[in-house]
Amino acid sequence: MTAVSKETQQAHDGFADFLHSLAEGSATQQDWRRHAISHNADAALETARMELIKVSQTDSRMPTDSAKVRDAASEIIRRLAI
Repeated sequence: MTAVSKETQQAHDGFADFLHSLAEGSATQQDWRRHAISHNADAALETARMELIKVSQTDSRMPTDSAKVRDAASEIIRRLAI
């Protein structure tokens, strides 16, 4: 088993919390800016971040108000089992 640095674990946990709040409709624009704009060292999380951004660009609403983005966050949570 590979040891994960404390910073990496904190980033993973923070992004997971963001995904859950986004899926529940409770994420704020500040949350979006903090997590959607910041790149992730973890390849799976970076792919998820890019997926959310891509989905958000297909909707005229703010990303945190978009049902498409909420659905994408729910799918990512399921797929990554977080």
